[in-house]
Amino acid sequence: MIYLPNWFLPAISLIILIFWLIKEIKSFLFWAYLWQLKNYHIGRFRSHFSTFAGRKLIFNWPAFIKTIVLAATALLLFFVVSIPEANAEWIPYLLLGVPAAFLIYLAEGFYSLISFKKKTAKTPELTPKVLFLLPIIFIPLGVFTAVFAYVFAKNILGFVGYDIITLNIFFVIGIIVFDLLTPLIVSFLVLMFQPVTVFQRNKIIRSAIAKREKFENLLTIGIAGSFGKSSVKEFLKTVLSESFRVAATEANKNSEMGISEYIINKLAPEHEVFICEMGAYNRGGIKLLCDIAKPKIGVLAGIGNQHASTFGSLKNIIKAKFELIDCLPEEGLAVLNWDSQPVKENFNKNINSIKYSVSGETDIWAEEIKIKKQSLSFRAIFKTGESINVSANLIGAQNVINLLPAIAIGKRLGMENEEIANGIKKIRPEQGGITLSKGANGACAVNSSYSSNATGVSAHLEYLKEWGNSEKIFVMPCIIELGKEAKQTHFELGKKIGETCDFLIVTTKDYFREIKKGAVQAGMNKENIFLTEDAQKQYDKIKTLAKQGSVVFIEGRVPEYLIRKLDEKK
Repeated sequence: MIYLPNWFLPAISLIILIFWLIKEIKSFLFWAYLWQLKNYHIGRFRSHFSTFAGRKLIFNWPAFIKTIVLAATALLLFFVVSIPEANAEWIPYLLLGVPAAFLIYLAEGFYSLISFKKKTAKTPELTPKVLFLLPIIFIPLGVFTAVFAYVFAKNILGFVGYDIITLNIFFVIGIIVFDLLTPLIVSFLVLMFQPVTVFQRNKIIRSAIAKREKFENLLTIGIAGSFGKSSVKEFLKTVLSESFRVAATEANKNSEMGISEYIINKLAPEHEVFICEMGAYNRGGIKLLCDIAKPKIGVLAGIGNQHASTFGSLKNIIKAKFELIDCLPEEGLAVLNWDSQPVKENFNKNINSIKYSVSGETDIWAEEIKIKKQSLSFRAIFKTGESINVSANLIGAQNVINLLPAIAIGKRLGMENEEIANGIKKIRPEQGGITLSKGANGACAVNSSYSSNATGVSAHLEYLKEWGNSEKIFVMPCIIELGKEAKQTHFELGKKIGETCDFLIVTTKDYFREIKKGAVQAGMNKENIFLTEDAQKQYDKIKTLAKQGSVVFIEGRVPEYLIRKLDEKK
């Protein structure tokens, strides 16, 4: 039998509890963040676990070690309970769970503190929904912690004479079980209160619809598509602001809640035009947004296989995006990206339309396109023979196709050519989703970390060709939610990267093999291709490779920590 001071085990357990609590707070915030990131959409949340990063959240070494400690402690406890005469013999082994838990949660607690200090911990944006959910989510964690903290504190002070050995054994089992079940606990509470949030959501939507109906003369322009929506919205807002009082949805808040809250809080009687970015992950989603915003002009910016895993198929994506066109009134106007094959092949509605293109003559198209490192210019030509010379401080040829609907709509609404051209000159680089700055070791850093899709990656690689013989370092995560085409898409992107760039740093593991295979096939040295999921290691690798005159292109949602570190070198 082991003899210890009465306060020793409770004191150790209280320390374990403190570091466990720090780790659990970080975990609870992360799972709340993930649900928010996936828009509380069960399909998107579930599809995350088909990625390597998602699987790693569940199947990892810390979880494996905790499972071993839990199983061993539970098994030994079974022997002690079922064979009382062996009690003294087994108890020393049972207590091994306490130091094991101490080491595990001491390490994870310190790591969590460092994450909070460095601001690398992923936490949700404090929206009204999150502020409602967080106190509820934290109730079981608070109750569990308070009960054990109370018991251990009383034991340390000598007020209670619990069987402290048995209590500590159950404590170790309890904290590990609670830890391993954290994803289920948070998800259960989020989903359990969905009816409440749905009720509140519907109330907000009804209020938005009622307010929108009061603005009978307001012209709403809806923008949908798999890619390019945000850029088109930003360009259109800046151009139309030359002649109209314009309201536009903010950032990437393109859901029914984001649009409704904007209408309720910011739409005002003096606004003449309301530009509304529309995003959805289900059939019927864009129809709901149209019911709220009542668009008379609909821009279909382009359709691809982005989010195929949540829609189920490209066919469903096409039908969902075309809901915008189907909801337009008879006197409405459809503005269509005619370079997007799914748009071109599926538009058959008898409605006024403007088709735009950079690859052929339509209602409006672009010629004489000139792309420079920090600007572009082209001539926008109308079917009538009229044209506008355009220049913009935007990075990349992909912005040409996204500027055309702004020009076309401005012209249709009666703007003069000079007004349109002046509006385009006022567009800032960040409105196109890409900025250029000085990076590590004097290299140029091109930041396109807003989002990522296959079409955008291809366009950005074309842009990099403007850098001539400069050494090119491409940094990107694998693209998610592409469905069955994911492997082939990444292989093709790898080929384009290999043809254009000198180095490749991939920040997620999912389709690294396919990207690498494509890049090597295109001629990139396999020694110049790196996979690292750690943000600090990504930055260190960039610092090692970057030098004066080289260009580092950051594509897609890489860790925020990496972006901050690169910004420090501006």
